[in-house]
Amino acid sequence: MSDRDFEIGSRKFKLSKIDAFKQFHIVRRIGPILSDLLPAMRDAGKFKNLDSLSEEDKLEQIAKFASPFMTGLSKLSDADADLVLFGLLSSVEMQQVQGNWAKVATPTMLMMQDLELPVLLQIAGRAFMFNLSGFFGALPHQS
Repeated sequence: MSDRDFEIGSRKFKLSKIDAFKQFHIVRRIGPILSDLLPAMRDAGKFKNLDSLSEEDKLEQIAKFASPFMTGLSKLSDADADLVLFGLLSSVEMQQVQGNWAKVATPTMLMMQDLELPVLLQIAGRAFMFNLSGFFGALPHQS
């Protein structure tokens, strides 16, 4: 499986690149909330070992991750949140039962009505990291 292919539950997804101008508009919308989002993105790698935790500890870890993420997202207007989420989700395809691939979303509409919010946010997070991690890596570092 390549870095653009992933699974959530029994569903298979693949990512594609968002064009540079759409990336720009997504980054421009989330710029003001990056101080809220960056700690959550930094800690996202900790979720690989959740299976070994008790249900109570899982919920505690998820809450620690979700709190700054949701605080940041709550600061976006509905229009900006839609632009960011639809922009990210429109770069993702889901494998259908027949084996063909279908877009999860267009830039303005969700195409997979049976996907619940936690799954959509995971998909959007993967699309964000796949498409925009290079942007954040290119920022100047303080020494």
